[in-house]
Amino acid sequence: MPLLDGKQLEDHRRAVSGFVRRLVGDAILADDLTQETFLRAQRTEAGPRGDASEQTWLCAIALNLVRDYFRAKARAKDETTEREVIENLPSSAENAEQTALNNEMSACVGKFLAELPSPRYEVVALHDQSALSHAEIAQHLGISEANSRVLLHRGRKDLKKILERNCVLSFDQDGVPCELKPAN
Repeated sequence: MPLLDGKQLEDHRRAVSGFVRRLVGDAILADDLTQETFLRAQRTEAGPRGDASEQTWLCAIALNLVRDYFRAKARAKDETTEREVIENLPSSAENAEQTALNNEMSACVGKFLAELPSPRYEVVALHDQSALSHAEIAQHLGISEANSRVLLHRGRKDLKKILERNCVLSFDQDGVPCELKPAN
């Protein structure tokens, strides 16, 4: 990774952290994964592909770490208890319930997003979570902009099917907007 000045480094760190936080819904986990992203970037001799920016490259590294995290979590069948959710609520938040729901939704969607095949996973996450343009995604992944658009459409369609198969969505009602369907 090329040497960056303090401001560039902080800008990249803030962007990667926000990207990861939207995927995992947990600020502490996002900080850990962001730190690991920068460690991996420093350890590699490779850098951004073509004209891709350092930030796009770092988000791609972070994306792979998030995917690995959710895969490992699924293998371990690590379920968060209600007590853990309550203990992790910010104590000074005015709307702690909404914060908890948002975090839960982000983590849930992130878990199912990780089930998408590559490169649909990368395109959906980079576009929807990191707000990268199709040109930036195409450049980073070595695909055309048209292919990026197609993969985004197909990825969103696949994600919708995964969510419908695994979740009970109820946005028009009070309470939790998404609950996992009971196992058969």
